[in-house]
Amino acid sequence: MRSIRRLAGFTLIELLIVIGLSGFIFTTLMGVYLQVKKLTTAQTQVSSQSAAVIDVGVAISYDLANLIFEKYNVRQIFLVEKELHGGKRFDAFVFPSAALNANPSVLQARSFMVAYFVEQSPAGQDYTLYRSEDMFIDPKNLYRGIAVPVLNFIEEFRVEGSNNGVDFEESWDFKSRRQMPRYVRATIKYRPSQASTEVLEYVVDVRPPILWN
Repeated sequence: MRSIRRLAGFTLIELLIVIGLSGFIFTTLMGVYLQVKKLTTAQTQVSSQSAAVIDVGVAISYDLANLIFEKYNVRQIFLVEKELHGGKRFDAFVFPSAALNANPSVLQARSFMVAYFVEQSPAGQDYTLYRSEDMFIDPKNLYRGIAVPVLNFIEEFRVEGSNNGVDFEESWDFKSRRQMPRYVRATIKYRPSQASTEVLEYVVDVRPPILWN
């Protein structure tokens, strides 16, 4: 009888030890899982951000490559406005572009104004780069149209011009088509993710053909 009681007590102690070890292992594995999940999420955000900034570069290059002015459309302008928000440089870039639409019978083209500009997030912590386009534009409201967010966590968006492709002017502020530079450079500085403090830089150089319609 005594041996049975001793056996039962020893089994209960073993059970408590197993439960304790299981809890320790579970806690350790859960911590590792959360760390791996956090790392995976951060890597996914960085990858998505890298793809997004490349898409922005392609969009700017495409829009500038299709730069066009209609002779009698006084609404069409080529404008860069330098702006500062929180000590950071954010330009607003507005210019006319064109898109070609082919169909079986005729080749059609439409022109529109496109604008790139940066706005602060509602929380007031980050900045987002937007692209907007419209068939017509009001000079008093340059960003009218459907604004689409294209890149988050912007630290700087700077647009410069050059006539030789080497010396880009920081103070460039041409506002008429006759003063349009032969080369345009857009510099985008951004963070890979919301939690990151690293600032990366992406530069887009385009030589737009000035087309007159």
